Amino acid sequence: MQPKVVRPEEAHRLSLYDVQFRYGISGAETDGSLALLEVTIPPRTLVKPHAHSREDEFSLVLSGRIGVRLGDDTTDELPAGSWLAKPRSVPHAMWNVADEPARVLEVVMPAGLEQYFEELAPILGEHGPEWTQRYSALAERFGLTILDDWSNELQERYGITL
Repeated sequence: MQPKVVRPEEAHRLSLYDVQFRYGISGAETDGSLALLEVTIPPRTLVKPHAHSREDEFSLVLSGRIGVRLGDDTTDELPAGSWLAKPRSVPHAMWNVADEPARVLEVVMPAGLEQYFEELAPILGEHGPEWTQRYSALAERFGLTILDDWSNELQERYGITL
């Protein structure tokens, strides 16, 4: 690992639909040990529920208010300054409960999930019958389980969208 400074305008950016990701410290800079990602979640938006089989994920709510489900436990609203630990294999979901964007710092250990986002972004812009197959194959390759049943339940319960 080498010392590095990343100015705000130099950080890598990508969007998964309307959810924005920004990072300057990825597995490439940490010999794969961790990645730091700033995630901006639009108002009343659900981040697709999922479980990681390879990574532990830690979060700090930087601004806004989010709801979270970790396994069987749901917290309807967490303010800025709240911390989360999302161990591998524990299903989880996060959503913005407010009418302004929420910002969350994600620490992913080991790194690699950022590469999933890079490969997912172009797939989300596709349409047609093969889209679902590519989406599912990518999640499987990265050891992710997507929880569509949770998506439907949380959207209905909280009036949020993907």
